Amino acid sequence: MEDLQLHSVSCRVSAYLSGAGLLCWCFYDLRQQLQRQRAELWKQMAVPLRVCAYAEQLGEDIPAGSAKDWGPWKLWTLDSAGVAAVLSSDFAGSTAARRFRDVAQRVQCLFAAKALLWGNDWSEDLLGPLPADRSADALLAANVQRCLPRFLRFCLMVSRNAPLDGFVFEVRGAPYSHDLPSFTATVRRVLAALSAADPAGANCLARRVAGRGWYFQFAREPIFVTTFAPCYDEKNPRYQFQQHPESCFILFQPEESFLRHDLPNDKPRSQTNWEHPVDVRDRIRANFLRHGREYRIPETTSYPPAEFIVAPLDVLKDPPVHFWLEGSAPSGR
Repeated sequence: MEDLQLHSVSCRVSAYLSGAGLLCWCFYDLRQQLQRQRAELWKQMAVPLRVCAYAEQLGEDIPAGSAKDWGPWKLWTLDSAGVAAVLSSDFAGSTAARRFRDVAQRVQCLFAAKALLWGNDWSEDLLGPLPADRSADALLAANVQRCLPRFLRFCLMVSRNAPLDGFVFEVRGAPYSHDLPSFTATVRRVLAALSAADPAGANCLARRVAGRGWYFQFAREPIFVTTFAPCYDEKNPRYQFQQHPESCFILFQPEESFLRHDLPNDKPRSQTNWEHPVDVRDRIRANFLRHGREYRIPETTSYPPAEFIVAPLDVLKDPPVHFWLEGSAPSGR
């Protein structure tokens, strides 16, 4: 009887061991297949990924030896720091983001100082060496084109709930913003170039911009646009505080950022609690007023948002600036 029991146990143990061995072999075979698939996928992805990284990093000052300094191909592997840097790109250190921070620290918006911004890296060296090749319009267009991959990455990251608050595009050079007409033309050219390059094909600036339902968008991401320029004086809410007077800034704020910061719904000016603010919208409005930079607030929540992208020199008295129309900005007060 004992021999029979031992034989039965031995058979069961053998069966278990055989099953375990088969299972281990299956796992090993599956692992080998996954490794082959991973290698094949990387073979297909490596070149497009490197090209994409090159495009969005154009103009960025990348220190030698940093993760973004890829080095030779043999160092460019799926597990390398260079690939990790590309997959989780961060352009908060761009020149535009760093320089605009000097303005954001001073404006009366309660969110501005802590906003997480990306931006472009303006370059004067994108055109030919001859004066005929270096027109202001051509240089602006070249800088917008170079910024497109990075701006697209920003919009796609926002759509995936990345905690980004804005993308700032710096335009450097006095001819672009020394007065309101030149600044208006600059904003129109930048937004038109971005709109025409929208991968979603919306081309929003080619539509009826003056309508109440219009909004700027790129890659299907709705965006609120604000602009700052040295042509505004200290009483204007778009005042630049004499920071970087050779530049102007176009700030793209995704609607998702306002939702994430739980900004309350818009309301008419008459419903603002100026003396005793009850929410953050009231506090922002009162803060601008207290510093002598009150901005125009309609008595309706249904208004053309495009009229607030470029501010007039006197926001409370001058008519709105229709930046999308050539010659729409007055030359003075």
